[in-house]
Amino acid sequence: MNPVLYQGRLKTWKDERGFGFIKPDDGSKEVFLHISALKGTSRRPQVGDTILYELATESDGKVRASNASIQGVALRPLNLPRNQSQSQVPKESRTNSSTNPLPKRHNKKNRRLVESLMKFGVITIIAIVAIKFSSSDFPSPITSVAKPGCNIKGNISINTGNKLYHLPGMEDYESTNIDTAKGERWFCTESEAIASGWNKAPR
Repeated sequence: MNPVLYQGRLKTWKDERGFGFIKPDDGSKEVFLHISALKGTSRRPQVGDTILYELATESDGKVRASNASIQGVALRPLNLPRNQSQSQVPKESRTNSSTNPLPKRHNKKNRRLVESLMKFGVITIIAIVAIKFSSSDFPSPITSVAKPGCNIKGNISINTGNKLYHLPGMEDYESTNIDTAKGERWFCTESEAIASGWNKAPR
């Protein structure tokens, strides 16, 4: 069964944080969009862009966009060496059909086998490059679990690298994910966050 593709317009986008919200064309509730869902796009999204996406449900029941793309924006092309994309098996010179019919028949079989192996090799190389490209372009965030009583989120800005902490109830608190692999963490108190070199988020 093919996945259902939805369409909507990007209503808000926080580029320094790498997320925003889509207003679906069908008038339903706004959908959360993270930059990791836009793999392979040639530019970052902007407010007003038409987004094509699938819907995915998180373990906590929240709905987000996945496998998204920007309408009218091409994907980044794969740059393969010419000798890989244009590999061909040299054509054998034709021999007289009246002489040595058995060797000629074997040569045709061998040539077809070599051509098949070369085509399979090129397809395999393209697939490997595509997988590496898509997995390294926008790594998915790793969300850590807060300790009991420690609900202050220490987040690092994607663009500026500033360390900002978010308190429960702040505007971006719910949509902020903590990626421990990037040095982000949870704090139990504001004083702990400040002592560790983090500043309070503007909102």
